[in-house]
Amino acid sequence: MTTLTILSATWSERPVTMRLPFQFGSTEVRETAEAHARVEIEVNGTRVTGRSAQLMVPRWFNKSAEMSNADTIDELRAVVDSAVAGAPGLRGTALDVTRALRDGLDRALPQTPPLARCFGPALVEMAVIDAICTALRLPFWKAAREDVFGLVSGCPNDLLPADLSRSLDSISAPKALVLRHTVGFDAPLRQADVGQDRPGDGRPVSLDEVIEETGVSAFKIKLKGGPDADHRRLCDIAGLLDKGGDYAVTLDANEQYAPRDFEAFLSALAKDATLKRFFSAVRFVEQPFPREIALTAPVEASLPLIIDESDDTEDAFARALALGWSGTSIKSCKGVLRALINKARAEVAGAILSGEDLTCQPGICWLQDAAMMSACGVRDVERNGHHFAGGMQGAPEEERAMLLERHDDILMQDRNGVALRIAGGSVEIGSLARPGFGC
Repeated sequence: MTTLTILSATWSERPVTMRLPFQFGSTEVRETAEAHARVEIEVNGTRVTGRSAQLMVPRWFNKSAEMSNADTIDELRAVVDSAVAGAPGLRGTALDVTRALRDGLDRALPQTPPLARCFGPALVEMAVIDAICTALRLPFWKAAREDVFGLVSGCPNDLLPADLSRSLDSISAPKALVLRHTVGFDAPLRQADVGQDRPGDGRPVSLDEVIEETGVSAFKIKLKGGPDADHRRLCDIAGLLDKGGDYAVTLDANEQYAPRDFEAFLSALAKDATLKRFFSAVRFVEQPFPREIALTAPVEASLPLIIDESDDTEDAFARALALGWSGTSIKSCKGVLRALINKARAEVAGAILSGEDLTCQPGICWLQDAAMMSACGVRDVERNGHHFAGGMQGAPEEERAMLLERHDDILMQDRNGVALRIAGGSVEIGSLARPGFGC
């Protein structure tokens, strides 16, 4: 356990333009921005700087019908402003600092939804982790295993310290990350479906092109909330996937269903003979119900259900498990240290810990989130932000050169900028074993 003091914190943003529009819920995203934080801390008498990055995603952290895409990004900016302003002078373990930041934002921004309030403290926390690991000359996985961040001393009441310690002890060095490709609502499935607006960058667009180029065999499929239309869409996707080898599927309803309608939807899928292979490949369904009701009553379904948008506080997963949910998703934008705590919760309960976040762009964000996912031992990770944007947009040349040199097993330069080295549906990530947190 290491004690630190935050001396300063700043942040900036870089515009990101999507090469392909992405839809989830009622939102289409064509452009947004990536937040970059920098903190200076003092640890063991040494001053050191750490960095972090996260994409600011419209209308996911807050889906209020009264807010536009731009409004929700402005809300995230206010959250980051508040977190950065409240960080200097905080002292304690990394977990102490994060909890203090969250408590401060709860008081300062009570009208902001809890999920959105997580974003600023998570961004600062990641930069603090990077600084600690750099100061101690430890890679993230070793720092987590040795509990440098003070998790056991701050163990939540629903966990035994011994169980949390055992979970941290099991963390091993990063090797490879298996990718799970997200299939959007209206994403073209076959090359013939791609319209005249195809980007002229030579990169794959349709699902069959992605499979051929990357070798992915794990897929996350977005549902739209209309049972009949979703059923037809899944039949179309199944017709494509069934032509290949073994595959795995997860479904993401993004809060689009009422419980009764959703169970009827799953029942219809289970009875459809054309979906026999596909249905057996579905591992779980992510957040089918709106966050306002998801954790208000017990749940039961014919497929495992996990929370995502409802994972908006440190104790949310514990409450979900008590109500019958089968697991949760981890995302660095919710908090890296929370993910490590939820790893222990999942292991104790025999629950699912899933890696979800298509918004991670190649560069600092991708590297840090991948280091977290590896340490948490997830099976495969939703990871195709590069498909919708990518290229390390807005990064200075020295940053591009540094990351390409340090992580040449993960990143490469192509004609469109910085890209991932994907082979056989995975990315080698051994370079994340270097000191620091992905940077």
